[in-house]
Amino acid sequence: MFAYGEHLIDAVADGAQDAGLLEVRRTSPLLRVRRMTTTREVRPVEGSDVRYRSDAVGFSVHNSIGSNALARRTGPALTGA
Repeated sequence: MFAYGEHLIDAVADGAQDAGLLEVRRTSPLLRVRRMTTTREVRPVEGSDVRYRSDAVGFSVHNSIGSNALARRTGPALTGA
């Protein structure tokens, strides 16, 4: 059973393989979604690393006062990591 999930969404320039599969020019902007879900014991259940054409997808995030799932984090490129 899923107990925890995290979605990381960022923009990346595609490489040759992504460009061919998505039928766009190499270095075109893509939306990348990396996802991991775990059990309560933090055992991985599923994960994915998916790229989407930036002109063909949108995302919606829903929150409530009882559960705010959004967090702001500095990306690795900005921290020098």
